[in-house]
Amino acid sequence: MAEQEPVLTEAFLTAQSEGKAFTLKYKNRYLYSKYNPQKSILQAVQSLELLPGTLVLVFSPALFYGFEELEQKCKASSSAVLCVEADKGLHDYEKKVIKEKALAAVLLPFEENTAQGLDDFFSKSKQKFRRVARLDFSAGVSFYEDFYRAFYECAQNIVAAFWKNRLTLVRLGRLFCKNLFKNLLPAARSIPFDALEKTVEKPILVCGAGESLDQLTALPCGNSFKGQNSAAAINDKFFVLAVDAALPALGGAGIKIDAAASTESQWAIEKAYIGLKDAVTKNKERPIFFFDLSSRAQIVRRFSKNASFYFSEFDKNKFLSRLQKEGLLPASAPPLGSIGLTAVYLALRLRKSADVPVCVLGLDFSFSAGQTHARGTAQSKALLAQSNRLRPAQNCAAAFAPGTEKILGKDGRACWTSKNLFGYAALFKQYFNGAPALYDLGESGIDLGLEKKRLSDFFTERAASNDLWPSSQAAASNDSGHAKAAGFSAAKEREKKARDFLKKELDALRALADLLSNGEAAKSRDKSIELDRQILAALDGREYLYLHFPDGTEAKPERSFLTRVRAQIDFFAKDIETALAIAAR
Repeated sequence: MAEQEPVLTEAFLTAQSEGKAFTLKYKNRYLYSKYNPQKSILQAVQSLELLPGTLVLVFSPALFYGFEELEQKCKASSSAVLCVEADKGLHDYEKKVIKEKALAAVLLPFEENTAQGLDDFFSKSKQKFRRVARLDFSAGVSFYEDFYRAFYECAQNIVAAFWKNRLTLVRLGRLFCKNLFKNLLPAARSIPFDALEKTVEKPILVCGAGESLDQLTALPCGNSFKGQNSAAAINDKFFVLAVDAALPALGGAGIKIDAAASTESQWAIEKAYIGLKDAVTKNKERPIFFFDLSSRAQIVRRFSKNASFYFSEFDKNKFLSRLQKEGLLPASAPPLGSIGLTAVYLALRLRKSADVPVCVLGLDFSFSAGQTHARGTAQSKALLAQSNRLRPAQNCAAAFAPGTEKILGKDGRACWTSKNLFGYAALFKQYFNGAPALYDLGESGIDLGLEKKRLSDFFTERAASNDLWPSSQAAASNDSGHAKAAGFSAAKEREKKARDFLKKELDALRALADLLSNGEAAKSRDKSIELDRQILAALDGREYLYLHFPDGTEAKPERSFLTRVRAQIDFFAKDIETALAIAAR
């Protein structure tokens, strides 16, 4: 049966009304009052208080009553309107209304009524909205109430996430880009992530640095599992993928690490790698280090021969698009914010099939009073080193710091969490909801919404072969001479592309510095265009120069902005020179 068409019907005007007005009948329902169609929506627009930078979501605009009044109100407060319609019949009708009334309304395309479509709208918008408001323009909202509720919440979350990311970029954006430049050449020479994807047949054990990791590292030796040493039993049964903060604890327990995930870009993570290089060098079966392209470059340099790279997009800009077009960005991973979540994501991509179990342990997203990490981690060792008779090896301040909250863990015991940790736990539940064969082995911490299992459950099955995962050496050099030569040639080509890109970028930065310092007298001055236009053109696609500015959402021709940009050029030029010099050794 064909979809019912919306029918325009003349309204019964009240005595106080003047002129003609129309209501709309659709699916046997009037979408406006039959007596004064415009009254309620005009009152809603009039009573709406708009703060600057608001995006007003107009749901089911139908006949667009009140739109012009709302548009004037938005102009006065530097706000904007986005119209959304969830019903296909009404959406087609509203497009005709916009055309007939010559309205400057933006109606989101019907096929873009998704979270991704909304995210694309915010990404393409020149204005960076600070908040979202909602207005229901007709009773058409009642046909899809759940959709509009979820759409509004999604818009609020996108705006909140954008400004949260901006705060992160202001603090760490320059460091991300600095590491990226230094890691481009090592990434070009590394083992491609695609070569390792879907290769692991053993159950994968993802180890975080939370207190529940003690279940593994404190296992007794002897006849724990069929008379085997516990560490040997773990290594025989599992493919161990550890977050970098958990490396000291696992190494101290004698558990061999098959792979490590490293996302951290700051200096603080260096403590987790103390003494690890010698242990890796002596180990014939070296682990694979999965580095983010923005990981700390000094650590990447130490383990570059055993590295595979991925890239979590910390921003959407033209510079990263340029790298993508040049083929210099490795396999992508979602920007999950937590190394624990990223490690689980990598594990799900590494397993050969969806029925290969992935188990998580040490991903607590909470801590007890006095202890924030598992025993044997760098944080735990630091507490022991600083302890004395008057100062116990405890960190009680973390549990009672501002912003922490006391909750009940999955074992029924009290634990503490912060807003960030609690947010990561919520994101874990949302992102990995429904992932097959994903289990939680931890007995403490926040409930992750996964099926619970114990370590002992996996020792009733036959142990898998140790030869199911290619060592870093085997992954880097295939048995086939032809495949080896092809891989070597591809790596050389990627390395040449990366080197050429860095050299061109260095030349461009020097030319831009010349323009900003010498103006019209610059050697690179193009007299055919204005100086400001040439400078902005040179800044286009080089967001890393101002990404970390509080006002760094776009390039500006103001003197104060360009002065700050000029100060950043020397910083990045030196980083590129260092990256090229290290690669030439």
